[in-house]
Amino acid sequence: MNAIKLLKNRFVLNSPYRILHLITSKCNCRCGICNLWKNSLGHKNDLTTDQIIKMLDDARNAGIIFYDALGGEPLLRDDIGIILKYAKKIGLKTTVVTNGYYLKEKHNEIMPFIDVLAVSIDSNDNLHDEMRDCRGLREEAIEGIKLSKNNRTKILINSIISNKNLTKAYGLLELAQDLGVSICFQPIDLIKGYNENLIPTKNELKEVFNKIIIFKKSGYPITNSYEYLKFFTNGKKYVCCASKCFINIEPNGDIISCMHVHDKKWGNVKIVKLKDLFKSKEYNEFFIKEKNCNICNTACVIESSLFYRFNPTFLMQKIFSK
Repeated sequence: MNAIKLLKNRFVLNSPYRILHLITSKCNCRCGICNLWKNSLGHKNDLTTDQIIKMLDDARNAGIIFYDALGGEPLLRDDIGIILKYAKKIGLKTTVVTNGYYLKEKHNEIMPFIDVLAVSIDSNDNLHDEMRDCRGLREEAIEGIKLSKNNRTKILINSIISNKNLTKAYGLLELAQDLGVSICFQPIDLIKGYNENLIPTKNELKEVFNKIIIFKKSGYPITNSYEYLKFFTNGKKYVCCASKCFINIEPNGDIISCMHVHDKKWGNVKIVKLKDLFKSKEYNEFFIKEKNCNICNTACVIESSLFYRFNPTFLMQKIFSK
C-alpha cells in the first residue's frame, strides 16, 4: 500500500511524501554535534497541539504519507502521545527520533502510535554521555528500547559518526544485535561556527564506512543501503531530490525545504496550505536548482534522492534486504 501511495506522489501529485517536523526546540542534552539545543529558550514559540493537528490534516490533504517527529527532544512535549495518536488516526505513518532519555517514562503512552522509533546512540560506553553532555543517557536509552519493543514498531539505533567515535562502530553493532534492533550510521553534518572540530577527514570516513560495509556483508542489522555507504568510500556524488521527498517544519511552524538553506522559508503552516505550496512555480524551480547540491551526509537525504530517481541498485537492495 505504501508503494502505491509513493508512486502516486511521484507521478501524479508531484509532491513530497514526508514531513520532518522539529516538534520542539527544547532538549535535555547539550550535544557537541548539534546546536538545536541552543534554541531551547525559544520553545515557548512551538506550535500548539491544535496547530499541529491542523497541520497534520493539511499535510494529509497535500499527499503526505509519513510524519516524523524530531527535535530538540520530542518526548519533552506533554502532548506527544496526543499528536502521534492523531497522526495514526488519519492514516499517516509515524517516526520518532529521540535521545531515549524519557522512553522509560513515555513508552506506554507513545509506542502504540509509532511505526519507526529511532534512538540516538553514538557509542556503547561512557563516551556517548560525554558527547551528548547528559549523564546516564546511554543507560536510560537502552532500558527504554527494551521496554519499547513490540510487534508493531521497527526500532533502530541512529548513530552519528564524528572524529570522537570513529572506533566505536563494532561496539554499537554488538549493542544493536544484543537488543534485537537495527542500526543506521551517518556522518556528522557540518554546522559552521559550531562543530568544525568534530568533522572527520575524508580518509577517516572512508576507513570507517569500509568497515561498516564489511560488517553489513557479515550479516549485522545495518539499515543503510550499500549505495549510501559507498558515497563515503569512493567519493560518489548524488543528485539531490530532497525537496521532492520531504519538507521540514520548524518548531514555530516555519516551512523549510532544505535544512542547509535556512534563509529560504516558504511561509508558516499556520497560514500556508501545503498543497498550494507544492504546486507553486517557485517551489518547483527550487527543486531544479538544488539538484547539484551535495552538502548533506544524512541518510534520509541521500537515500530518499536515490529512491526518487529510481536508482536500480538502491531499489534492488531495499527490495531484497533482510
